[in-house]
Amino acid sequence: MKGIVEKTANISSLKLSDEELAKINKHTLSVVTADDVFVFKAMIADNEQDDRNYMPFTTKALQDLKSLYVGKTFVFDHKGSAEKQIARVYDTEIVTSEDKTELGENHAELIAKIYMIKTASNADLIKDIAGGIHKEISTSTVPSKLICNICGVDNTKEFCNHWNGRKYLVDSKEKICKLIIDGCKEAYELSFVVVPAQPRAGTVKTFEKMFEKPKNEVEESTNNLFLKAKVNENYIFTEVSE
Repeated sequence: MKGIVEKTANISSLKLSDEELAKINKHTLSVVTADDVFVFKAMIADNEQDDRNYMPFTTKALQDLKSLYVGKTFVFDHKGSAEKQIARVYDTEIVTSEDKTELGENHAELIAKIYMIKTASNADLIKDIAGGIHKEISTSTVPSKLICNICGVDNTKEFCNHWNGRKYLVDSKEKICKLIIDGCKEAYELSFVVVPAQPRAGTVKTFEKMFEKPKNEVEESTNNLFLKAKVNENYIFTEVSE
């Protein structure tokens, strides 16, 4: 889908308390007990700026996603089919530390809590999740702001002439361009995917602009814009091969 950024995340176990069970039952049509569900949690994203495809989140983006992801579905391979739905996010939280990021923010991680209903048909899937076979997941979100760290242009409104991941000369020094996700307006789903485990969230799809990239490895920085277009008409996302 156009305009969507997808990030990888890792899952871990979660202990079910009465408080957690009450949050789950807000999303069910009939009351479920602890014996009815299997729960786990996922670190969806953090605000470190070393994103491998140079599209890092800020704290503002994580705060947006914290509310957007509650109630969203969990699927396989980002398939939009109802039969691929296996679980649901019932709660989220942001965990912070005093460590500082490149932007000077306190390090923050967005955690999603997820439940599945135990059935005979998904017993093997639950075993695979518990056993670490199905571990890597990917988020699917839409940014409300993509700020270029070279020129400051919001690329959701108009494209600047800088490319995330490329080097530019800024005040006679090389600087790698990043499109900083400084807010999100939608969260679609979480999905199991086949990608290598990452220590933190990392991009598995990459934003591309619909015109030719500069050929030189290091380009002179400029604030001149040479294309203006609506984000939802001109974003293309392509799978990254591992």
